[in-house]
Amino acid sequence: MKNMLLFYLIVGAAIVVLLVLTVVLLILKKRKKKKKTAVPGINYGNVSVFFDENNNAFVIPYAKDKHGIGRAVGRPTFLKAPYNPLVLGQTVRSSMSLCKKRKAYPDSKLMSSLKCKDWSEFSYKKRYISIYYKDRLGIVFNTTKRTQDGTYSLNFRGYEKVLSKEAGDIELGIVIMNLLERCKC
Repeated sequence: MKNMLLFYLIVGAAIVVLLVLTVVLLILKKRKKKKKTAVPGINYGNVSVFFDENNNAFVIPYAKDKHGIGRAVGRPTFLKAPYNPLVLGQTVRSSMSLCKKRKAYPDSKLMSSLKCKDWSEFSYKKRYISIYYKDRLGIVFNTTKRTQDGTYSLNFRGYEKVLSKEAGDIELGIVIMNLLERCKC
């Protein structure tokens, strides 16, 4: 009888230990999920990312006006090289979020922010990557070539690179940095 009682005590203790371990593991798992910051998906926006000779980046959010012409909708963001893919991706994501329901940023303020008198001066010796969100497709990347008049033409007809709208900041930054070598100024 004592052996049976001892047996039940051991089995009961084992069950209690297993339950306690399960609860502890669930709590730890929940804490890990809370620590992970969810990056909002990109589902709107357009940015122009320019790079000078030293790889300093200029990120300009824009939206198309009623005539279909791209207009800056916020103050450009400047990243001094060296920067890492995470910072570049975060900057692009936050700039794209500015595009929704924003009024055009006046050209005079844009040029003043860029410390240039006109677009031709700003674009001189700068490489440019176009990034925009397209419904049912995702985040579209296109590299460009600068023409003599200071405008840019796409290097690739269609979509050069496409990422899911749930892409992380590091992935955004890596794709941009990898595409940069295809740009011509």
